[in-house]
Amino acid sequence: MTVTPHREREHVMKLGNVFAAREALVHLTALKMPSKVAYRVLKFSRKFDAEFGIIEEQRVKIIREITGAKEGEEAKIENGTPEMVSFYEKFAPVLGTDCDLELCPLKFEALMEAIDSEDGNILSVQDLALLEPLFDSEEENPALKIVE
Repeated sequence: MTVTPHREREHVMKLGNVFAAREALVHLTALKMPSKVAYRVLKFSRKFDAEFGIIEEQRVKIIREITGAKEGEEAKIENGTPEMVSFYEKFAPVLGTDCDLELCPLKFEALMEAIDSEDGNILSVQDLALLEPLFDSEEENPALKIVE
């Protein structure tokens, strides 16, 4: 009998995490970091961009539906309008949907160490808060699964 660490995914990422973290990930990818870390971040950011693209398509589709705009026409909803309320009512369930994007296979703490290893790298507290749900964390205690 062998005992191996097994991590149950307690937190399922939501599409809202992806939508909110887009700019923070852009900030992250602009920083200097060791090649192996940069490679993992690059691979993850490509998958992230694909998932973000799907969310953006849904956002635009909802805006066009509410405004009646056709392809090629500019569609805009002003803040404080009944249309904006309708937009939020329709877009909120999209953002609350579970996301198929896997966490970046890089510990968040290891990412922080890699970023700190290069002079001049700076991320805001807001960026860190938006990025953290996208990465694995050492703070979680893995459950033990018995494999026979």
